[in-house]
Amino acid sequence: MIPSRRAAALAAVATCSLLAACGPSGGNGEDGKSADQIVSDAKAALKSATSFHLAGNINDGGNNIVLDMKVQDKDTTSGHMTTGGLSFDFVTAGGTFYFRGKQLWAKVNPGVADQIGDKWVSVSSSDQLASQVDQVTQLADASQLADSLGSAGGPYTKGGTSTVNGQSVVVVKSKDGSLDVALSGKPYPVHLDGGSHGKLDITEYGGSFGIKAPSGALDYSSLQGSSSSSSDSASSTSSTQAVVDAVKVRDGVLQVAEGTITESSGSVNDAWGVGQAVTSNLPASIDVSVQTGDTSSLPAATPTRIVLYAAQTSNGDVFIVVVQDTSGNCAAGELSGNPPNGNPQTKSLPAGTDCTVGNAADAFNS
Repeated sequence: MIPSRRAAALAAVATCSLLAACGPSGGNGEDGKSADQIVSDAKAALKSATSFHLAGNINDGGNNIVLDMKVQDKDTTSGHMTTGGLSFDFVTAGGTFYFRGKQLWAKVNPGVADQIGDKWVSVSSSDQLASQVDQVTQLADASQLADSLGSAGGPYTKGGTSTVNGQSVVVVKSKDGSLDVALSGKPYPVHLDGGSHGKLDITEYGGSFGIKAPSGALDYSSLQGSSSSSSDSASSTSSTQAVVDAVKVRDGVLQVAEGTITESSGSVNDAWGVGQAVTSNLPASIDVSVQTGDTSSLPAATPTRIVLYAAQTSNGDVFIVVVQDTSGNCAAGELSGNPPNGNPQTKSLPAGTDCTVGNAADAFNS
C-alpha cells in the first residue's frame, strides 16, 4: 500500500509532468484527441512500460524526495535518492534491496555505521529501512505510477503542442499543473510539472540498463547481531549490549524531547514522534512504550522495554523516561519546565521498587 500522504503527493505531481524517450518517427495522433482521452492514453502507455529512467522531485507532505533512478522492471532498479535529510544509493535485484551511504547508516544504525562505511549492504527485510524500501518500490512500479497519473481528476484542457528535449509533445493542463505527452510512438508521459508538489521526468522508455546486484555486499542482519552484542562481551556484568544501548539513549531521549517541545511551543503531543525517533536508534529487541496523561496505563520498564511518558502540568510540560537493566536496576530521567529546560534530572529507583513511570515520578517529586 502507498502511504496516503505520499499517494496524494504522487497524484498531485502525476496530474502535472514526466519525460520519455523518443519513439519511432511519425505522429501518433494524440494532438487530435480530447484532453481526457490523452490522459487516458498516457496512463495506458505508462502501464505498459517495462523499463524507464525516472528523475525529479516529489513533495511528500513536506518531505522533499529527490531521486534519479533507472527501472529495468519493478523488481530491478538502481539509483540515488535524498529523502528526510538522508542521501543514499540503492539497487534492487533478485528480491533483495541494497543500500549504500554513510549518512543513511549513521542515522539508521549508528552502532554499525563506522563498520559499514561506503560499502553496499543487502537488506532482505528491515523495519528500520521500511520507509526507504517503500519509496523505491512504489516509484518503480509503472502500474502504480500510472494509476496516480491524473487521479486528482480534471477538468483537463489541451494546451497545444510543444517540444521537450527535442521531442514533440501535446500539453494537457489541469488545476494542479501540466502533463506533456509524446506525439510520436506510444503516447508516453514525457514531463510532469506539479508545481509545489514536484516535477518528474521519464526518459529511456524500453532501455536496457544491465542492473545487477552489487558484489561483496555486507548482510545487514548479521551486522545487527554483531552490533547488539559486541562491546559488552568482555564485561563481567550481566547487562546485555541492548540494555546498555537503551540506557545510553535515555539522556538522548530527553534532549530530543526538549528540542521538540521548544519548537512546538510546549506540546507534549510530540511524545509520539520522540518515541519513533528513539525506536529508530535502538536494537530491534528493544521496545519503546509511549503514553501521555494517565501513568497507570503504562507498563513497567524491562530489559527489553523502555518507557516514555509525557504530560502537561500546571508547572509546564514533563517528559519522563524509565529503563531497567538485566540485574533489575531501574533508572529514570526527567525533563520539565515551561518550556522544558536543558538540564534533565536523573534518579535511580531503590532496589525492589517496580520500574514504573509512577514510581519514577514519585521519586522526582520527593
